[in-house]
Amino acid sequence: MTDRDERLPVNPTLAPHTPPTTPDPHAGPGPMPDTLPDAPPVPAPSTDGLNAQEVTTLVGGGDASRAETNESLANAEALGDPDDR
Repeated sequence: MTDRDERLPVNPTLAPHTPPTTPDPHAGPGPMPDTLPDAPPVPAPSTDGLNAQEVTTLVGGGDASRAETNESLANAEALGDPDDR
């Protein structure tokens, strides 16, 4: 008999998964309320563009080294020039 033919010992603390015997009474959705609360107001989208400060804040200050790194990575991954997209 080789090591490969030997069987692993059975762990007596392991048991197969058994489903619960009684369903949980708290699981599932509750009753539907008679009246629903009003939805919060949603502002209409603005047609105004962003000013330079708002764009700088969103972009993160325009870090040139980050842009150069992203361009180098894109070229290294054979994705082409990001400016051509």
